[in-house]
Amino acid sequence: MKTLAMALCVSALLLAGCNEHKSEAKLLKSAAPAATSEQAPAGDAFAVHSSSAKKPPVLKAQTSSPHLSKFYQVFHDGASIDPKGKPMLLVFGQPQDPYTQKLQRDVAADAELATSLKKDVTPIYIDATSDKRHKFFHNGEAMDVDTKTLVSIYHIDATPTLIFTDEKGKTIFIVPSYLPPKKFELVLRFIHEGLWRGKKRENGEVEEALKAYFKAHGIAIGGKK
Repeated sequence: MKTLAMALCVSALLLAGCNEHKSEAKLLKSAAPAATSEQAPAGDAFAVHSSSAKKPPVLKAQTSSPHLSKFYQVFHDGASIDPKGKPMLLVFGQPQDPYTQKLQRDVAADAELATSLKKDVTPIYIDATSDKRHKFFHNGEAMDVDTKTLVSIYHIDATPTLIFTDEKGKTIFIVPSYLPPKKFELVLRFIHEGLWRGKKRENGEVEEALKAYFKAHGIAIGGKK
């Protein structure tokens, strides 16, 4: 089975200057297997570093969650991982992860964010702790894989992790952390406007383009908003 090369990780860029949102990710109960050399990032600077993550605030576990019905009106459940002719967003989460829950509530409560997600990308949610089968489309090929294999392919070791891909499922960049709504919507606009097209991820061109886009919209990287 073909594997996917893990692309540029931009969490440091997206979270820089927002101390209240740093390290907002929860380790998986069982960490993903180590990536192979084919799967691994090009350099350590883009690796997912989660071992030093702060403890998230304690939120009530989801028992009755009416917001989830609204969330799943936006996100597909991951049975079929297919871009469907648009850029794709894969969100790996955990049911009892406070920041996964926070992301789900954001989508349910923010009509503008929900509209952008449905319009600009094909949004798919995957419970990283589940044991399900997925029809996985990549570069025009369909593969039948289980959740553990997906977690291994993308080297997911913390949730939520957001993976943005092009129309063929090729990774544009990865955000291994919660994104607040304002930044989430800005990233979706960056994707929609195609400002990543024609740029190489491996040498940091996509990262630089996103950095410039944030700066142009009043978010100074490395400083306060």
